[in-house]
Amino acid sequence: MLDERFDGGILLPAESKGDRKPQVGSSHHFTSTMVLGDGPGVRTDFESHTERKAAMVLAYRRNTRSLKTQVLFEWSSEQNQKRRHFIDLVVERTDDRVVGYAVRPDKRVSQKYLADLARIKEQAVAKGFLNNLLLISAEDLCPVEVHNAKLFHSVMRADPFGDTVAKDVVRGMSGLRSISDLVAKTKLEGMGFRALVRLICSGHLEMLRHEKIGYNSMVFKKLTP
Repeated sequence: MLDERFDGGILLPAESKGDRKPQVGSSHHFTSTMVLGDGPGVRTDFESHTERKAAMVLAYRRNTRSLKTQVLFEWSSEQNQKRRHFIDLVVERTDDRVVGYAVRPDKRVSQKYLADLARIKEQAVAKGFLNNLLLISAEDLCPVEVHNAKLFHSVMRADPFGDTVAKDVVRGMSGLRSISDLVAKTKLEGMGFRALVRLICSGHLEMLRHEKIGYNSMVFKKLTP
């Protein structure tokens, strides 16, 4: 994602803030690079499709303040040997809790891996490095949340004109409205739909049901204190 400035210049995404750079371009397994974050964003590399989907889901959760990948934590084995572990995803939440995620297919989760991960979690929490460490696989990801995260990511680039029109429409709405009704009021068709999706992502609009976002979805305006 390139961020265009008003003076015609372009801001490139920042390099990954991770402590380890994953291999990209492997012929043996999935690898990917994507840009996450506001503005020009941060270039982020992944070594599995599940890791990429999990990062997208976590990045677009409302309670996520920041997300880092491949975060180094040094721990001690049962034999008191110093070890290094790179935590796949680390989320700093808006409630100031820091949660780490180990992303691994179920078929590769051995008893030894679970024992090591439990020890890593215990030490990371004791040192105040993390508040929690969770193991997730593809089966743990909600298909609805994955779909909506992909949609949020696809429309992440702001549109000054469309966003302004959508905000004006939402400002004047009351009660429940379908997205198709709001799109019609913007008179911007696809541009209007994308702008409304961004308002859902930002929390200005709330979904009535936990479902894949579409034209028939019902939304309401978030009340401001």
